Amino acid sequence: MIPKNNILTNKFVELIEENHQQITEYYMNDLLGDPDTTAYRTLDRQVIYESGNQIYRELSSYITKDFSKDEIAKHYKKLAWERFEKGVPASHVFKALMLLKRHVWLFIQKKMGDDPTDFRQALELSNRVVLYFDRAAHAVLKGYEDIDKKRW
Repeated sequence: MIPKNNILTNKFVELIEENHQQITEYYMNDLLGDPDTTAYRTLDRQVIYESGNQIYRELSSYITKDFSKDEIAKHYKKLAWERFEKGVPASHVFKALMLLKRHVWLFIQKKMGDDPTDFRQALELSNRVVLYFDRAAHAVLKGYEDIDKKRW
């Protein structure tokens, strides 16, 4: 868990909590226009928005409260089932997670680009965010594997 006195983490969490809707909009526009995620165009825009927005809100909680691997796995395996039932291929879900991660960093970089905060804190925060999305991607892929096993 990152210490509460980590100034960079506190600023990151504050920016995410205050701007999750704007980040979600950037993400959605990219997701719906990306040639690697065309299956998302068949889903209800509100469902996509709510899913992305929830992930961004949960990310700040994960960063500060250290959600367990099990909580992340449960959420993303459920997401895998939901996307599978809607006909979204695993590669599209994986790319959606990549875009979620990319847009949070683009936004933070734009807002905090000139912040002279300690490099060690920045590296620690980066590692936590990357770990969250890596665990999410792994759980989604495991969810798709579970689906495949049940079909056979």
